[in-house]
This record gives sequence, C-alpha cells and structure tokens, in this order.
Amino acid sequence: MSGVLNQQQLAELSEKHQVYQYQAESIAQQINMVKLTIKDVETALVTITALKDEPSGIETLVPIGFGSFVKANLVNTDTIVVGIGAGVSIEKKIEDAKSFLEKRRDELTKYYEQLNSTISKIAQELQNIEKTVQKHQQSQQPMRAE
Repeated sequence: MSGVLNQQQLAELSEKHQVYQYQAESIAQQINMVKLTIKDVETALVTITALKDEPSGIETLVPIGFGSFVKANLVNTDTIVVGIGAGVSIEKKIEDAKSFLEKRRDELTKYYEQLNSTISKIAQELQNIEKTVQKHQQSQQPMRAE
C-alpha cells in the first residue's frame, strides 16, 4: 500500500490489526499452558527416574496441591499410573511410562515451537500494519515552512 490511504483502507487495517492482536493473545495463552504442561511432564520424568531404584515400602511425600503433601508408603515401584488423555489413566512399567512421557514431551515441545513461530509471524504482521498507518499519518501532516 502506498503512503496515502482512504478511510476504508484505514478501517480494514484497523480491523486486521485487532484480529491479529486477539490471535496473538490467544496463542500467548496457549504457549503458557504448553510450557506448564512440559514442566509437569519433566517433573514426572525426574520423579520416575528417582523412584526407579527405590525399594517397595519406602515412605515418601505425595503432593496433594497448593504446596501440601501427605505421607505415603510406596507399595510397588515397578509400575506407574500414567494419564493418557481425556481423563483416562493406565498402568505402565516404569520404562514404558518413561518412554511415553518422553514422547509426549517431544510432541509438546514441537507444538510449543510451532506456536512461537506463529506468534512471531503475527507480530511481524502487526508491525507491518503499524508502519503502514504511521506512513499514512506522516503523509497527512501539512508541510511547515521554516
């Protein structure tokens, strides 16, 4: 677009800008959720690795939320109950659970990277719109004689 825009073009750019802003906000929320999920998966992997060599019957603290824990005895450290989605969990051997979680972490990391790429493209589009509008505003200012 040239430096001079008509009212309709300005309105279209404004609408596009607003749509891009909403998309960016939505993607930013998704990025935060994916980061938290990746962190949870990594915590589970660390915990599984630590439990791998622990004997049955060991006393441990189990998180129950909000920084609170309950003491518990581990009955079986050979298997882990893993959430597989949609509120469904299954029991897996430690190595299988670890592989499952590593695969899940890798998938989430790829998705995180895609979201970051998308938000970067949207940010670039927002900048382009802002530059176009700024050029238009500058061209509309009357020349001053000095």
